[in-house]
Amino acid sequence: MKIFISHSSKNADAAQAVCALVEKDGHKCFLAPRDIRSGYVYAEEIINGIDSSDVLLLLLSSAANESPHVLREIERAVSKNINIVVYKLEEVTLSRSMEYFLMTHQWLHSRPDEGFGVIRDCMNALAEKQGEDAVHITSEKPAAPVQAAPKTNKKLIAAVAVAAVLLCAAGIFIGVMLGKGGDTVSTGGSGASEPVAAATSDASATTTTPTTVTTTTTSTTTNTTAATTTTTAATSSTVTEQSTSDTTDVQTSTSLQQTTTQTTVSSDESSTQEAVILAELGDRLTFGSYNGEAIEWRVIALSDDGRCATVISDRILTMKAYDAAEGGKFNTSDGESYWNVPDTELDTELQRTIRGDNRWELSNIRTWLNSEKETVTYENGEPNAKAMSEQKNGYNTEPGFLNSFTRAERAAIIPVEITTNGAITTDRVYLLSLEELSLLADADVSRFAKPTDAAVAQDGSRWYELYFNDYGTTDHYWWLRDGAEDSACECYAIGNSYVGSDPISDPAGLEGYGIRPVMNIDLTAID
Repeated sequence: MKIFISHSSKNADAAQAVCALVEKDGHKCFLAPRDIRSGYVYAEEIINGIDSSDVLLLLLSSAANESPHVLREIERAVSKNINIVVYKLEEVTLSRSMEYFLMTHQWLHSRPDEGFGVIRDCMNALAEKQGEDAVHITSEKPAAPVQAAPKTNKKLIAAVAVAAVLLCAAGIFIGVMLGKGGDTVSTGGSGASEPVAAATSDASATTTTPTTVTTTTTSTTTNTTAATTTTTAATSSTVTEQSTSDTTDVQTSTSLQQTTTQTTVSSDESSTQEAVILAELGDRLTFGSYNGEAIEWRVIALSDDGRCATVISDRILTMKAYDAAEGGKFNTSDGESYWNVPDTELDTELQRTIRGDNRWELSNIRTWLNSEKETVTYENGEPNAKAMSEQKNGYNTEPGFLNSFTRAERAAIIPVEITTNGAITTDRVYLLSLEELSLLADADVSRFAKPTDAAVAQDGSRWYELYFNDYGTTDHYWWLRDGAEDSACECYAIGNSYVGSDPISDPAGLEGYGIRPVMNIDLTAID
């Protein structure tokens, strides 16, 4: 029988002793780091080790209970219907997440007078029953947890790769929209045009029922598409700042759309404009500030004339929930706890009430990113600490992201129309989508991102520190803006170098994930 031994590195001696004992009976153990092949990706080896095992043996201790890596191993085994046996090295009050996964599995207890003999007996008994339905030998119910812990990653997403293959087969490429009137950012092909720079107020109210999608397929013969007139630095510097009241959002977006339409010209006229090289893909530029520090960005797309750039922050700027639990307390509603209830057993409204809303157009993070106010108004529940999974990192009292930008810097940001899960919004600042991840590869920018020192200091969840201390990972998880298709509360995110760069999904109310803002800027309007 194949046994995966899940343990904290602090209990390595016990894990080695257990491994030696059960392997004497002919069983084969997977024990990290012993069985991690040289030159292979650590996380992939762990996943393969779990998937090929008949049983996962958890050596439960305080250190294992607090380890996010052990938790992910448990979740992987649960998702693959692999038998789990828990051996308690010490008395532990389980975290919420551990309790969720271990409530129905077999428990064994350490006895000083017999060493690990009970494990040996259990493994032999399971080997005899291999191929039959699992029988829970068990024991006592785990103790109630003392504090909330996050639900971990669920699934890897192959949609991006599939879409890319289909598009290549059709001989087309993806262009990312940058506003009305055909204004797009080129990802390497022709036909991209340059939006007009303008300053707007918070963009949290602009949502319409879509008839088209933001990411459009453009053939190589699209040179006849309309292009906008060139926006100069002088023009940008004369733009007056719009009112920042919430009631002006829809009016501002309408005005922006009209301006874009009025300034379009034919392709023949625009072709006389010579392209300039103000930046190249992958370049770094400093623009704006947050937490008292200048922000460094990476250029991931450019307009054909070179005057407009799509940029993403080089580092994670802050740790924040995508959206707080709408009911005000994570995994709790009307005094009832839902920590042990999966999404599939909850209706749409209850998912969003207790775990956050995964709709970009209504999310707290969209409101915050697009606000320049000292006090941000949230229409769909405030992102206070109690509404987060760990009751940390609330940002309902924090000024909007654009608050520390100068008026000239805000004027250089180009509002764009984007589509997310079928909803169209106009935003100055947004998060990358699954489809737009290809822009990172085109610009040779890694998916893995490190947080700034200020972001780590601001993070009350300490999730980054846990990974850093256990595995030495200096990069961290960060949110994408897409909601998961089969959930009302889960959003996609990019993991760290330990778990891999494929998108994962988790509840919107997890506050330990990072934020990497994306925006489109007029390069002629900045230094």
